[in-house]
Amino acid sequence: MLNMKISQIFFTILTLLLFSQFSFPNAFAYIDPGSGSIIIQMIIGALVGVGIAVKVFWFKIKLRLSSTFNKNDSNDQI
Repeated sequence: MLNMKISQIFFTILTLLLFSQFSFPNAFAYIDPGSGSIIIQMIIGALVGVGIAVKVFWFKIKLRLSSTFNKNDSNDQI
């Protein structure tokens, strides 16, 4: 019972601290034009990274998918 009470108090304090981080009345910040290009470069880099990862592991992906579909096809014919 006491352990549950301590857990609830800890969760309440943690929640209040978390929400207090996002309660600034005025931020006085802006995103300059260079930030937009960096964000676009990060998105393009992530897409290229995913593409390279798929290319590297394509044989394993293809093998796993083909074995999955072949098991289902053999059961349908019986």
